[in-house]
Amino acid sequence: MKHDLNFLKQHKATVIGLPESRKAAVCIPLIQTEDGYDILFEVRAASIASQPGDICLPGGSVEEGETTREAALRETCEELLICSEQMEVLGLMDLFGGGTGRLYVYPYAVVLREYGGTFSTDEVEQVFCVPLDFFLNTEPEVYHTVMNVIPEEGFPFERIHGGRDYGWRERREEILFYQYGEYTIWGMTAKIIHAFAKLFLLSS
Repeated sequence: MKHDLNFLKQHKATVIGLPESRKAAVCIPLIQTEDGYDILFEVRAASIASQPGDICLPGGSVEEGETTREAALRETCEELLICSEQMEVLGLMDLFGGGTGRLYVYPYAVVLREYGGTFSTDEVEQVFCVPLDFFLNTEPEVYHTVMNVIPEEGFPFERIHGGRDYGWRERREEILFYQYGEYTIWGMTAKIIHAFAKLFLLSS
């Protein structure tokens, strides 16, 4: 069979496995102050099943039929009890991808206006702000975790070189921490904010 390869020139690359991955979207809410901008964070309610008490950005899972931008704005409105007209979307920032749960997070930088400190107590315990300059002038602490690969029952070891003694690579992940007073901002949220801060440093 002969193949015409010209269609490959029009292909737009995506991430292998992305359709089967979980997708979430968050907002990086920027609030203007006399000294510049603050970033608003949430403390997750103790009553929720996923990561209670952790510090995060407003956002959540992308539902079927909606775009990542729509999801980010919808979730932020629900969590902060605001309307979308209070947010000016500046753009999509660098994605957080991968991890053990194959999660891809789409962060949108937004300017939040006329915010009165409201939030849904069903999902949020409290909100607080950190000056953007803190992240521009503070390097995060860096730690690491190591995860071993454990094949499931019935894995066809006989079909790979080395069999059960195959040299699986340990999966090493870098974990970032910021400490702002009593607040510990770490993990995925810290990585998103660190990448966001680097954009400002690269542009200066």
